Amino acid sequence: MPWWRGPYAVLAGLMVLWAVGVTLRHQWAGDFRLHLATIEALQREPWHPRDPMVGAADGSPYYSPYMVFLALAGHGVAARTLLEISGVVNVVLLLAGVWRFVGRRAGAFPAVLTVVFWLLLWGTEPRDWSGFLDLYSLSWTLSYPSTLATALMLFTWDAALTWLDRPAGWRRPALIGVLGFLVVLVHPFTAVNTMIGLAAFAVCRPHRLRAALTTWRSARWLLLATVVAGLAVLLWPWSDITTLLGASGEFSDIHRPLIEDITRDWGLPGYGLAAVCVPALALAGRRALGRELQALFLTAVFVLVVGVLVLGNYGFGRVIPVVLLPLHAALAIRLGTASRKVAVRIGYGLAALLFCVVGVVANVGGLVRLGHVDAAVAKKWNVRDSHSPYDALVPLIRPGSVVITTRPWARRVVNARGAYSVQPGWPYPFVNEDERTRDAKAFFRERTTAQERQRIAERYHVACVLAWHTSPPLKPGGLAGFDRRTVSGKYVLACRSL
Repeated sequence: MPWWRGPYAVLAGLMVLWAVGVTLRHQWAGDFRLHLATIEALQREPWHPRDPMVGAADGSPYYSPYMVFLALAGHGVAARTLLEISGVVNVVLLLAGVWRFVGRRAGAFPAVLTVVFWLLLWGTEPRDWSGFLDLYSLSWTLSYPSTLATALMLFTWDAALTWLDRPAGWRRPALIGVLGFLVVLVHPFTAVNTMIGLAAFAVCRPHRLRAALTTWRSARWLLLATVVAGLAVLLWPWSDITTLLGASGEFSDIHRPLIEDITRDWGLPGYGLAAVCVPALALAGRRALGRELQALFLTAVFVLVVGVLVLGNYGFGRVIPVVLLPLHAALAIRLGTASRKVAVRIGYGLAALLFCVVGVVANVGGLVRLGHVDAAVAKKWNVRDSHSPYDALVPLIRPGSVVITTRPWARRVVNARGAYSVQPGWPYPFVNEDERTRDAKAFFRERTTAQERQRIAERYHVACVLAWHTSPPLKPGGLAGFDRRTVSGKYVLACRSL
């Protein structure tokens, strides 16, 4: 049954309407501002942009093909509009990826249930985290690179499985190469997950892989596609993938909560609802995609354990979505395909339904975001507002200028304006963050002389100071050449005289 004539079309339509409804609220937080800053920087200097946080050097890992395409194709369109539209497109691609990977092999109902379980069966307190596509998290990360990369990962897996079944011609290897190139640059964490899947499928289909590779023409095309894709990644002019790989360890500690969720309260808040899927995965061997899903789960768990316990890198917590995906898909295929054990199927289905109800309650924040959210509801369901006390000040900052401020959140708001901050607003190991932090603290210290403060401002080409009205640099004689522009509550913006 074609997807557009069955239940998957209904689900896809509802999901797209949900994505449009969330987008029309124009209510974002978290890394959305970072991606805004990235597009803003590319729109100002499309060919040689400075990094979007501090503006210290050319290039940044955030300048992926995704962001470059949005900035160039949407020339003249506001960065916010481009990013919001891309979020809806990402949901469409994600749904198409699930259909290609699951629907074409197991049918429409398993594909529908895969999406439902993927959105709901995480934990009783799911995190809103890039790449974690429970309903609540997805409502915030629609436009993130990780969402697009996850869709591309599913397309890559589909292409690889199809190639293993029919290893002939150059089109499929070329598609795998193009998709691999995009995933690596769009979201390297998802690229690791993609490789986990490819390795798992090769392990569970050794005879097919051996047959494909012993056919010289087939192996030749795959090798050529891999080499070309690798060279394209290394030659990508907007960023240096080797720099990113060298700094990967610096991102470890920020992922600690993902690993702690595995043991916190027996894992129930983070991932406990997925436990209902375990029997389905254990007995999935003879069903469609059964061996592949089992191999994917075991390989992902192995990488997660080795990465965290042996290598000591919490960044491998990003593998967790690929641990849960085969669980969700296995349960969907078990309940979505015909079985002679009707009573068992009904009982298992009722248990899954109960877990999904709990999942709806846990993810209700993703539904609440469709409508107007008053303060009480927002606090109860952790639905954050995009407004901040700096909103009245930021429009007076010129895009491309450098701002020094004491507040981490202020730095993020400044970046979203298209300006730079002395300290990065997000973890960013590609600059000397310790030195910048020391200088920023010295700038705002009471005992720092006006001359030393001036030298720090000159060192980083500071154009504006955003701080409390009692901050030493904003007191009379605290910093020469900066005029107070405006006041918003307890915050003041002072900028260099032109």
